[in-house]
Amino acid sequence: MDELFFNLFNQAPGTDSGTQVALFAVSALLSVIAMLLLARRNDLGWWAQILAVFAGPLVIALQFEASLLFYAVPALLAAVFGLWRFSRFTLSGKFSRQVTQRGFSIKSLLLGLLLVLVLTALRMGRMLTTGFIFTDGTASLWISFAAEAALIVSLIGVACGYRWAWLAGTVSAIVYVGLLFDTNPALALLGVTVFQALAGIYGWFAWRNLPTEASLEAANHTDSKYPPSPYTA
Repeated sequence: MDELFFNLFNQAPGTDSGTQVALFAVSALLSVIAMLLLARRNDLGWWAQILAVFAGPLVIALQFEASLLFYAVPALLAAVFGLWRFSRFTLSGKFSRQVTQRGFSIKSLLLGLLLVLVLTALRMGRMLTTGFIFTDGTASLWISFAAEAALIVSLIGVACGYRWAWLAGTVSAIVYVGLLFDTNPALALLGVTVFQALAGIYGWFAWRNLPTEASLEAANHTDSKYPPSPYTA
């Protein structure tokens, strides 16, 4: 059993580092499940993402690194926001929603980049306040923290109906996979991150036929009576 744990997480079982890597892997797996459910516009996906934050960043913050709370709490609030935002779409079936796509805009892109910067800074925690993150050899940490933040922000975009947010999640996962290959990766974490990238691609294709705001407005305009009847005042 110890050998299996070491092969999966590249850490000795029973150590703090091994526990943290295992928790991050479980969290990433729950995020994959969340993405697959959200690709089908299922509300349960947000509950899976809430569990993902609890299983990973929140537990690690409470057990090992208190400064991680500054990242874990916003990540949890992002999942709660997604659950609330999806509730504004019309219910279709037991848990699914009739999601309306929103078009790409420079404003949404800039806002997304700003959120990534903020969450990345929060993810750094004490590394930022002590200045450690600015020392030599920390480029991989910058990239990994930004990739983690980008996944959270991409889910916020999904909650708002942006189809392109799925591609943002895929790109963040691919960057993280590339970063893991440069090190001695934990196979479990590497595997679930690959599935995150695939889940993002799946979400992109699953949302391709969803109605857009423009198409709904055009349909409403077509269905309206024109010219209006003078007898229906």
